[in-house]
Amino acid sequence: MLIDLHLHTHHSDGVLSPRDLLTAVRKAGVDRFAVTDHDTMRGWAALAGEVGLIPGVEITAGHHGREIHIVGLGIDPGNAALTTLLTNIRACRIRRLTVLIDRLPDEVRRGLTMADLASDPAARQSDTLGRLHLAKSLLRRGGIATIGDAFSQYLGDEHTSDSELEAFPDVADVAACIRTAGGVAILAHPGVYKDLSLIKVLVSCGLDGIEVNHPNLDPTLHANLLTLAREQQLLVSSGSDLHFLGRRTPGEWSLGDAHQALLERLAAA
Repeated sequence: MLIDLHLHTHHSDGVLSPRDLLTAVRKAGVDRFAVTDHDTMRGWAALAGEVGLIPGVEITAGHHGREIHIVGLGIDPGNAALTTLLTNIRACRIRRLTVLIDRLPDEVRRGLTMADLASDPAARQSDTLGRLHLAKSLLRRGGIATIGDAFSQYLGDEHTSDSELEAFPDVADVAACIRTAGGVAILAHPGVYKDLSLIKVLVSCGLDGIEVNHPNLDPTLHANLLTLAREQQLLVSSGSDLHFLGRRTPGEWSLGDAHQALLERLAAA
């Protein structure tokens, strides 16, 4: 069985429409999948009722100023507390982006405003604006040479973990809200943190599981994550974190039968 529980559409920072994503999922032979757009369920809603689709969302949380992403799976999309949380986070994103734009050097910003960003082709269909949208807009204006340069010089975690920026909700609060909505809280792409001790701290905030397989994950950390999940009886998940069709394929990071406990918890076995 092929599983992919971390996929994006153009309703957050992906490129594909929900229907185009579904086509890619079906072509890859994926059996169970989740559309996990950032802080919105509009992508999921466009495909609601499709065979194999599990309700999901990737929620932005914070830990000591650092942005942390939590995937909520099996949630009730109509839960009022969840709806309020997502609405508030999307608004927080706008306020943070406004600050980030304002402090860019003039030669990088090139007159860009928040209104310009919202109307940019890369952002126009998105419910959730983020740093990637900003980077793409700067690239289009010629203020930066590559997306990577935007993050390494201005938008990466090391540049966006200060008190000038409004804090996202705590990991523990996000996890609690996911469970209130009937779902499970999964730490997304832990490989980006590279630090097993930090991952353990984040898990201790009340998370139910970890993505133990995802793109660019160090093999040693992958093994350590599997051990951690076994020792702490955590659910294991995996996903391609697909944003566009290219080097990544839906279902490529599937754990097969290792997903059984998670699927049973989600009543999707």
